[in-house]
Amino acid sequence: MAIVALVVATMWPPVSGDMLLIPIGGADANRVARKAVAGGAALLGAGPFRGSMVVTGDRARIEHEIGSWDIVVLAAPPAGCRTGRAPRVLA
Repeated sequence: MAIVALVVATMWPPVSGDMLLIPIGGADANRVARKAVAGGAALLGAGPFRGSMVVTGDRARIEHEIGSWDIVVLAAPPAGCRTGRAPRVLA
C-alpha cells in the first residue's frame, strides 16, 4: 500500500509547473499541443511516449481545457522528461 501511495504521489501533477501530457486512444500530439496552449501552457518539448508533450503551466487551466479523459496529465519526472538544457518555448 505504501508503494502505491508513493507512486501516486510521485506522478500526481503539480498545481503549477512542468507536466507530462499523454494522449490516450485517438488523441494525437497536435491535439495535445492545441489543448495545452489553449489552457495557457508553454510547450517545452516532446515527451518520452508517442504523442506526449512536456508543458509548463497551471494544472487547473490545462485540465479545464482538456475537458475529457483522452489526455492524461502527470508530473513530468526529470529522468524521463528533461534534456538538461534550459526550457524553451515552442512557437
